Amino acid sequence: MNFNIRDLILALLCAFLGSVKGLLVSKIKSLGPIEIFGLRSLGATCLIIPIMVFWNYKLWYDYKINLTLLARSIVGNIAVCSYYFGFSYLPIAEASLLFYSTPIFTIFIGCIFLKEKCGPSETISVIFSLLGIVLVSFPDFTFDTARDNTNTIKGVAGSIIGAIAQAIALAVIRKITFIPPAVVSFWWALMGIPFSVVLSSLQSGRLHSWQCGLEAWIIVMIAMLGFVSELCLVAALKSTDAVIVSIALTSEILWAFVLQIYVNNEWPNFLCIIGGMAILISISLPPILNCVSTKKCEFDVENEYPENTIKQEK
Repeated sequence: MNFNIRDLILALLCAFLGSVKGLLVSKIKSLGPIEIFGLRSLGATCLIIPIMVFWNYKLWYDYKINLTLLARSIVGNIAVCSYYFGFSYLPIAEASLLFYSTPIFTIFIGCIFLKEKCGPSETISVIFSLLGIVLVSFPDFTFDTARDNTNTIKGVAGSIIGAIAQAIALAVIRKITFIPPAVVSFWWALMGIPFSVVLSSLQSGRLHSWQCGLEAWIIVMIAMLGFVSELCLVAALKSTDAVIVSIALTSEILWAFVLQIYVNNEWPNFLCIIGGMAILISISLPPILNCVSTKKCEFDVENEYPENTIKQEK
């Protein structure tokens, strides 16, 4: 696996900023998740334009690269918009738990579309992940009975759809690592504006605007944090495998629990904690077993051909 400590730090920073974004999204009550997403896309676009002009980045490439950038922008916008649905209708820790089951959906995508083999460790991971999703998702078991079940279903569906879309987006980004992160982020933010306008029009038939005051500043902060976290994510994927990055991003779950408890003063249900542990096990098991297997193979090769090791030392 390709691994770089700088990229790991960038992925961890992206995770922390993501948890803060989730907290800010949960504080906005006058707008729906689609409107929040659209305003964030508009703000991120305005922030990236000066960078594009100052560094004179190339925006237009050949047909295949443009098509890849477009596909990544669409899938990425679906992921973020769905992500906001989770934070709008669920506590931030539960939304993060569901959204960061992304590596499991990456396994499914690899098996179905890339014909990759699904070994015992992957199978065990899928079982643990499904168990965790069930424990976190079912309102009758994990959520307060006073909570609106319709909104709960919206939040759960949004988080899971976002996880699937994020898995696809991470795979696509690895195909365009030669493109500057600012360019990838610009395409993503720019496409988010018409994307949100169409969805908002279909949903309500009219567009809303935020209330003046604190929520306006929260929107601005979400746009800024979204811009920085997206740059960190794209930069992290330039030389580190998507699986490693997606695992590092799951640290947002821990931050989300901390913010939910100490900022929102909401304590998660016991079964929700059990479900979260199952999801974390499912996420961390395959790379750990893969690393152990790789080290074992290297050890066996060194024992089988010790003369090669001696030559290398000389």
